[in-house]
Amino acid sequence: MVFAVSQTKIFKVISHWGQETGFRLGGAQVSAVSGKEGLNAEIERVLEEKAVGILAIPKDMEDCISDKNKKALKQSQFPLLARYTFPEKWSLAPEAELFTEEMVFRAIGFHIRIKI
Repeated sequence: MVFAVSQTKIFKVISHWGQETGFRLGGAQVSAVSGKEGLNAEIERVLEEKAVGILAIPKDMEDCISDKNKKALKQSQFPLLARYTFPEKWSLAPEAELFTEEMVFRAIGFHIRIKI
């Protein structure tokens, strides 16, 4: 008899300092880094731990990935590398405030008060 064992992988985000809060509120594990050294050290930790299924990084940090880490990411099945960008200009739809409190309460169980 053969048993297949599957392991649940996590979603992890690497962000610039000061941009991690929204990801944490969304439930993602986040590491805030600065500079090429910080990014590559975090990628090396992710590769060693083998628990991350998807690793999201800022698109503007992609060029900072060392050749060693690029090679390791290509050779391993996990993590899958996802790139994200922030919009150049942030704007909220007028009705967004009406639904934000309810969404946060459902997601994390806390009521919030928004002041803009």
